[in-house]
Amino acid sequence: MATTYGIFYNGQAGNGQAATVAHQTAQALSNHGIESQLLTTPGIPQAIALIKQTLSQLSALIVIGGDGTLNVAMTALIQAEAHIRIGVIPMGTVNNFATRYQLPTDPQAAIELICTQPATQAVGMLVCNQRRAVVSSLTFGNLADISNEVRQSEKQRFGKLSYLYRAIRHIGHNKSLPIRYQFKHEGSHTLKTWFCLITTTKSVGGHVYSASAPGKMHISLLNNIGWRQVIPYIWFALTGNLQNSKAITQLTATSARITSATGQAVTTRIDGDPAVKLPIELTYLTDRFELIVPTVIE
Repeated sequence: MATTYGIFYNGQAGNGQAATVAHQTAQALSNHGIESQLLTTPGIPQAIALIKQTLSQLSALIVIGGDGTLNVAMTALIQAEAHIRIGVIPMGTVNNFATRYQLPTDPQAAIELICTQPATQAVGMLVCNQRRAVVSSLTFGNLADISNEVRQSEKQRFGKLSYLYRAIRHIGHNKSLPIRYQFKHEGSHTLKTWFCLITTTKSVGGHVYSASAPGKMHISLLNNIGWRQVIPYIWFALTGNLQNSKAITQLTATSARITSATGQAVTTRIDGDPAVKLPIELTYLTDRFELIVPTVIE
């Protein structure tokens, strides 16, 4: 059987340049004696179905795009219960996952890395409700609501400033919600939550904000805060620079069930995109897939 790599890409990623990079990747693989199959389709459900149907034919899967595109591919792997080598060509707005594993953000350098494969690293991920991958982060609360309002065109044009603008408009309008966090061995806690950030690693966008906890998710809660603290915490959300504050609660866990204590609708955001509403169940899967990397890092 010939070695075949799937190339999954989001046609809108990188200002529409992902298709060009996909064809460049296919040519580079061919130069290395590797066959490839282009995988793209409009709509997330269709994309997940396409990847699931193709996985058995592939030796590796290359993903071109940002964290949201990578999430689609990893969700397909979770649902198919498949294990396959992954290569990433980052072309998103933020690229948290790629930054964490020091993947090149230049497309040509990323293509060369995938073709030569100097190293692979076992990488863990979160699973939400047993069906949806969480590659980098899951958020909910006021900052997540602000992110939901920012349009893709705004992100491409103004970058992180678009979030800051929306945040300023929200100052003083939203309060903390009582959220119930249930852990397997630590019981249940109901905590006021203005914003919740859950990550698969100790860093956000390459900024280390928490101590290492291998095999666990990192949970950071901004509790009941006043309007004067909003801007510093917006900066925290954008950069990962966690400030010392009594308003922050940090936890780690291998699994969690999270619900709204009042029953109020709370929408999550997974890997940068609007996702499911609470309640949710999260499980951390250690060493879930093999990632092609420049060098193995902690």
